[in-house]
Amino acid sequence: MGFSIPLTGLAANDFVPGNYLEVSFAQGAASLGTATYAILLVGNRSTTGTATVDTVVYGPNANSPAPLVTVQDAINLFGQGSELHRMFRRVTNVNTVTPVYAIAVTESGGAAATQAVTFATTATANGTVRTYIGDEFVDTAITSGDTAIVIAGNVASAINTKLDWAVTAANGGTAICTITAKNKGLRGNWLRGSSVINGTGVGTTSNVTAQAFFTGGTTADSNATALGTILSSRYYYIVSAAEDATQFGAVSSQVNTTAAPIVGLRQRCVAGSVDTSGNATTIATGINSARAELIWMQNADWTPADLAANAAAIYALGEASTVIKVNYDGYGNDSVTQATWKVPYPRSGTVPTRSTIKAALNNGLTPITVNPNGSTYLVARITTRSLSGANADYRIRDSHKVSICDFYGDDLLNKFSLQFSGKKIAPDPVQGQRTPGPDVATPRVVKAAVNKLTSDYGDKFLVQNPEVIQANTLVIIEQSPTTRMSCKIPLQTIDLLHQLATSLDQVA
Repeated sequence: MGFSIPLTGLAANDFVPGNYLEVSFAQGAASLGTATYAILLVGNRSTTGTATVDTVVYGPNANSPAPLVTVQDAINLFGQGSELHRMFRRVTNVNTVTPVYAIAVTESGGAAATQAVTFATTATANGTVRTYIGDEFVDTAITSGDTAIVIAGNVASAINTKLDWAVTAANGGTAICTITAKNKGLRGNWLRGSSVINGTGVGTTSNVTAQAFFTGGTTADSNATALGTILSSRYYYIVSAAEDATQFGAVSSQVNTTAAPIVGLRQRCVAGSVDTSGNATTIATGINSARAELIWMQNADWTPADLAANAAAIYALGEASTVIKVNYDGYGNDSVTQATWKVPYPRSGTVPTRSTIKAALNNGLTPITVNPNGSTYLVARITTRSLSGANADYRIRDSHKVSICDFYGDDLLNKFSLQFSGKKIAPDPVQGQRTPGPDVATPRVVKAAVNKLTSDYGDKFLVQNPEVIQANTLVIIEQSPTTRMSCKIPLQTIDLLHQLATSLDQVA
């Protein structure tokens, strides 16, 4: 035949034996997911953690230098209240099925973010101070006659009993309770807190009564060394605590690079954002990748790392099922998904408008919104890919398309390894020629194996028009090198029911 089926990076003079697969998105299971689809958390430890930073991955397998199986393991390795401890806790709160790994990035050398709560006026009645950090709170008793200094000190002591929190507190003998992030750097500025006086006639006041972001965290950390450590390993769901364009962009870039055929490590990356829709959109459109997802909820009481860890846990749990979950529209609104949906109502009261949600979905953001009753839900799960150059391109907006292509690819490579490893290659016999023996692979035999997998995925309703896919699947022996057999499969992933549009005409 006078044509070839090229794969990126696999040159005609590349003779290294192996099975190579390239997944191309936005182009015109019998054993779903034969690989291990693990979660990898990338974030900071605290100074009390024992984990080696940047160069060691911890996990549940025997190769881990220290076990990471339980929440206590995460505390020992990364420090209680650290970014990684809290991310691990978010994952395991909803998903105890997926293996979870983590690598600690060297903490920023800058300042830690703080929130200074100033109390004023001696109490004239009993009451309480309810202090929120994120969606968690602690109540501190106020006794009539307590001075502002005493109240500030008591609040600090109460906060310090919350060892899982991402902060510590001190007052230094003043009426100011200073709450400080346990991890240094810019991401501490995404913490939110408030202190509200409750009771009648208490008299004491707080200057932070509405949930507000921390301030003063400086200097970004760098995930460059950690990314180098994981370069040759596959975890599938890489959860980045860093949501900025530089660091999350670096994760996305590496994920795209390692998905190339000659590397073959097909993975995804997830980050969160609690920023404005405009700032979050800038990051999403800059990354613009089918393998990257950005979970967005403006002014959420969770940090971006919390949102990302929770989302990845849910996705991994759904995709670990025998019949994988593909549609996440309205996740958290029904009794089944509410069991694993933990994202709280934002105490800021921030609720995106429909036009803002529409813009988010058109610009690569996976938005979370709020019901009238105060519950929250995931609007739809999408990738950050929304552009082809400067033009809108939504062919790979739905994230399930990436999952199905990856799982199909893994199953196909597994099938090839089982059926064709060590075999000889020969063209299809023509009429009158001897049929090759069982140790010979021909294009017709290989195509039959491909088509069987397509049929299996069709039976699971993960691909549509399986007969069309099978009819248009092409398998050839290359002219150079003649030792290579190539396949071209026009996979049509199943579409999702996103909308029901009804016209109701009252006619009498």
